Amino acid sequence: MDPRQKELLTGMGNCYEACGEGFERTVEMVAGNRGRTPEDVKRALVGIRERYGNDADYRELRARLPASFPC
Repeated sequence: MDPRQKELLTGMGNCYEACGEGFERTVEMVAGNRGRTPEDVKRALVGIRERYGNDADYRELRARLPASFPC
């Protein structure tokens, strides 16, 4: 994962841990903080999952989020 992708997943985990909101609200908060649209964040998360789903760093960062989160 490149540093920006890792930062996005870290931000998702930090936001979720701080607020405990559902997926859509977490994406909205992260998108707003990063100056991106929620759709852009969702596309990025899907791309990261597809490309790095078996990567140890990805799995560690993704484990900070509920399994119910779709990406």
